[in-house]
Formats: sequence, structure tokens, C-alpha cells
Amino acid sequence: MSFDFGKVLGRGDPSKKTDAVLKYNERRFYQMATFYGFTLATYIASKIAYRGVIKRRYNPTFYQHNHVPPKFNFYMDALSAVSHASLLAVASMGMLTSGAFWYYDISNLKEFTYRMKIFLGGDEAEKALKAMPEDEETKQITESIDSLLKGDILTVFGKEGDDESGKK
Repeated sequence: MSFDFGKVLGRGDPSKKTDAVLKYNERRFYQMATFYGFTLATYIASKIAYRGVIKRRYNPTFYQHNHVPPKFNFYMDALSAVSHASLLAVASMGMLTSGAFWYYDISNLKEFTYRMKIFLGGDEAEKALKAMPEDEETKQITESIDSLLKGDILTVFGKEGDDESGKK
């Protein structure tokens, strides 16, 4: 007798799911895996930084003077600090971004820009701009650019030999 934990947890038979549901589940799994990957990278980066800080700490032995600082290299200390800080910053930013994308169900940059446009009200502003009537100068410029792109240069600049007043 086998016990099905999927039924206990409320999951159905995967063969009965539609393609859309399977794609959605795969997408959410990929977002989760990305977040956990960055979380692991952040943990490893923090351990590396911690070891780097502990390694530079000065612990005098029993017979050493504790009022005399040890010899050290400013360049190597600065290089170590910058590299550890950069590693931690990149890993943490990746974890924060992938976590936010997982929470808001965003998979790529195009989807992010679309959601931000809706969130900041740019979608309504764009619709309002498209609904506004076009003035005469804008129509003229649009027609000139269209004819220029089509390769009809004579209609853009007028006929040959004509000046601005239309006289020859």
C-alpha cells in the first residue's frame, strides 16, 4: 500500500493538468530556484568575507608586545576589503532582486518594465496621449517623416527649383 502525499497536500495528478498550469508551475519553480541560488551565493560570500576579516585580525602570542602594531600592507588590506564588499553587495542585490521578482511573479526585464509602467501610471498617460487630437504641424511632420522613410524625397522638400514661397 502506497501513501500519496500529493493528495494529502491538495495536489492533483500531474497528467490531468493543462499545459498552461504546467508552464506556470515551471516558471514559478525557476523563480524559486534562482532566489535560492542567490541566497546560497550570499551565504557563501558572507562566509568568505568573515574569514577575510578574521584572518586580518591581530592576536599577539604570549611573549609578543601588544602595544606594537604588526606589519601590514595597506594595498592588500584595501584590495581585500573592496573585493569582499563587492562580492557581498552583488550577491545580496541578486538575492533581493530575485526574491522580489519571485514574489511579484516577474520573469524577465520586459515584464518588469510593463509592470512598472502600470504601477507608476504610465499606461493611463500613454492612452490619454494617444486619445488627444493631433495638431496640423504634427500631422505635417509625421507625413514628411513617413514620405522620407519611403524614399520620396521630392515630396518632403518640395519640387526641384522651388523655394519656400512656391515660386520658381
